[in-house]
Parts: sequence; C-alpha cells; structure tokens
Amino acid sequence: MIEFKPQIKDNLVIYSSYENDKQTGRVTLTLDTATRSTLHLVEADNDETAEGLIRSALTAAANRNIFACDYIAENYKEIAKRLGFTDNKGKLYGEIPFLLGGCCGCKYNQMS
Repeated sequence: MIEFKPQIKDNLVIYSSYENDKQTGRVTLTLDTATRSTLHLVEADNDETAEGLIRSALTAAANRNIFACDYIAENYKEIAKRLGFTDNKGKLYGEIPFLLGGCCGCKYNQMS
C-alpha cells in the first residue's frame, strides 16, 4: 500500500510517498499568495504515484483557501494536463477546485 506523508511548514508543502517503507516519490508546492500556489517538483516511480502526490499537494493548498496553482515542474506535465492544468502564458495553470474535481471525461468536454 502506498502512503502519502505531508510535511507542511509556513508556505512550503512537501508530500512524500512510501511503499513498504521505501520512498517512491516526492512533490513540492509553495503557497505564494493568499490565493495562489506553485507546484515546483514532482518525482515519482510511476504515473499513478505522481498523480497521487500532485492531488495531495493540491488538497493541502485548497485546505488553506488557495484557489489557483501554476505547474512549473519539469516532469509529469502530461499527468498535470490530464488533471486539467492548461497553458497560460507559457506555464501550466489550473484552478484547484476544477483540478480536484475528478477525471470522468467532463473536463475534456469542457476544454474542446
């Protein structure tokens, strides 16, 4: 079973994933303003773990009333796009309630 463990201090959110006590990934997100955050780093053994880490960090931001997130991490951009991040002036951007809304296909219909 994969566990996601948070470390949240001031404006920094770090989630690490573990499977059988072995670290399998990490995500770093900063809380930049009262309503905006930036996802800086995503490291994971696979796409499913990356998605879980991204969702965990976004949930932590949402729980602090953060509404939007820029995705500037270099990897797992396709996962971010599947979650609903879109290009905004050369950066991936998303509104957290929409990003956490699930992936039932309705996001893709709205974007077309």
